[in-house]
Amino acid sequence: MAVTNLDGEYDLILYGLGVMGENFIRNFARNGYRVIGVNRTVSVTERFAQEVAEEPIADRVGTAETLVEACKHLKSPGGAVLAMVKANDPVNEPWGPNDQLFFSGSQAKYSDTDVRDVPALVELVPEGTVIIDAANSHPRSTKKRCGEFAERGMLFIGTGVSGGSEGALKGPCIMPGGTSEAYDAVGEMLEAAAAQVDGPCCTYIGDNEAGHFVKNVHNGIEYGIMAAISETYHALAALLDYAPEQIHPIFAEWNAGRHGGYLMEISTEICGMTDAETGKPMLDVILDRAGQKGTGKWTSQIAFDLGVPVPTIAAALQARIMSSFKPARVAASEKLQGVALDGFSADAKDRLIEAAGDALYGAMVAAYAQGFWLMSEAMDAEPAENGGDYDFTLELDEIARIWKGGCIIRAKMLDPIREAFQQEPDLHNIMLAPHFSEVINDAGFQKNWRWWVRTMVENGLPADAIGASLNYFDTYRTGRLPANMIQAQRDRFGEHGFERVDKEGKGFHLTPAD
Repeated sequence: MAVTNLDGEYDLILYGLGVMGENFIRNFARNGYRVIGVNRTVSVTERFAQEVAEEPIADRVGTAETLVEACKHLKSPGGAVLAMVKANDPVNEPWGPNDQLFFSGSQAKYSDTDVRDVPALVELVPEGTVIIDAANSHPRSTKKRCGEFAERGMLFIGTGVSGGSEGALKGPCIMPGGTSEAYDAVGEMLEAAAAQVDGPCCTYIGDNEAGHFVKNVHNGIEYGIMAAISETYHALAALLDYAPEQIHPIFAEWNAGRHGGYLMEISTEICGMTDAETGKPMLDVILDRAGQKGTGKWTSQIAFDLGVPVPTIAAALQARIMSSFKPARVAASEKLQGVALDGFSADAKDRLIEAAGDALYGAMVAAYAQGFWLMSEAMDAEPAENGGDYDFTLELDEIARIWKGGCIIRAKMLDPIREAFQQEPDLHNIMLAPHFSEVINDAGFQKNWRWWVRTMVENGLPADAIGASLNYFDTYRTGRLPANMIQAQRDRFGEHGFERVDKEGKGFHLTPAD
C-alpha cells in the first residue's frame, strides 16, 4: 500500500504517530477536519494508513511519507501543523527534536539503512500556517521557540495537552499559549477537538510560554494527588491488612463524594483489578518503582526559581525518585528496623478510614492550592523585558474551568476553585476561600488529618505528600515563624543583616556578647 495518499486540501498535519497522535487525528477527523498523518518512521505511517482506511473517517484522513508531500496539500492560509514529538529538557539538551523538526530539518526513516533528510518545517509550510508544539515542553523551550518564530514572522502555539490516549481520542484538555493571532487562526479547530464540560475544555491561555507553563503546573498537581492516593492505599493495606479489593469500596465511596475526580476514579478501578496470569490483585504484581517524564521535576524547579512553596508537589517528586532505588531499598530493609505495626479494633478501623479520607482530601486541597499559587506568582513576576522569567497573564477561573474535563486532574474540587477565583480574582490561596477554609478549619477534620499523619509516623509508614501537605497548611497559617532565628543565625555567621519588627530598614546586625 502506498503511504502517500493525499487528495485535495487539508486543515491540519499531525506529525508523530504514537498512540496519542493517532487518536488525536481520529478526533479531529470525527469533528469534520481533514488531517494528514506523518511519522519519522515511514512503516508506522503505513500501518496507520492501513488501519484508518477501514474506519468511517477514512475520507478525511490522509497520510504522507514526509512533511515535504504533506505540506503541499495544506490549506493556505489557516492550515496548521501539530507536532507530537518527545520534548527535551532545556537544562541538559538546549537543542531538541522539536527544534530540529522546526528549524534545522528532520529525517524520514524508510528502513535501518535508508534514512533520508527532510528540510526544516519553516521552509516547507505555506504562508499563514500555524505551527503547534503539543509536546510536554519546558516553558523555557517554548519561550525560545516563540522568539524564533516571531523573528521569521510565523505563527506559533505552544500547547499543553492532557488526557492520555483516551482523552486524545474522545476529547482532551488543551492549553494553548502564544500570540492571540495564532490562536484566532486555529482556536475553533482546537476547541472542537477538546472535551466539552461547561463549554470546550480549551481556551487561549496567554502570551508566549503560558500554555506550557500551565501544563507543567497541571502535571505538578497531578504528581501530588497521585502520591497522596498511593500513600493512603499503602497505609490502609499495611495497617488494616486489607487486600486491594477491600480498599476498593472505600475508594469508591470517597470518589462518589468530595474526593471525586479522574485520579480517584482510576485508583478505585485499579484496586479492583486482578492479574489474569497469576490471579493475584494487580497491585501485588506491579513493581514499586515509579517512572517520570520530567514535568514534576520542572514544576518544582520553576517554583523554587520563583520562590513559591510547593511542598506537596516536591515531596511527591522525591518519593518517585526514592522509589527508583529499588535494590538499595531492599538492602536497607534487611538492616534498618522500623516499629511493629499497631493492631486496630473494629471501632479503631472505622476511625482510621475516616481519618484517611480527611487527610487525603487535605492533601488534594494543598496540591491545588500550591499549583494555583505558583501560577499567580508567575503572573506577578518581573516581565522578561526587565530581566524576569515570564511575561503573561492568566485567567485562573478559566483554567479551573477547562481542567474540569479531559485532563488527568479533572475533579469535583474544580467547581469551587473556579467559583473562588470568579468571586475574588486576586485570591492568594484557595485555602482562604470559604468553601475550603470551612472544611480545613473544622476541628474534627483537622484532628483526623493530624491523627492520620501521626499514625503514619508512629508506625513507620511513608507519608511524604500527605505529611508535607499538613506541614504546608500549618506553616502557611502561622503568623510568626521561626525564620527570625534563621535570620539571626545568618547574620551571626555571615553578617547578612536582618529586619526588625519595631523599625524600618534591613541593615540591622547582632551585637554579640563579649
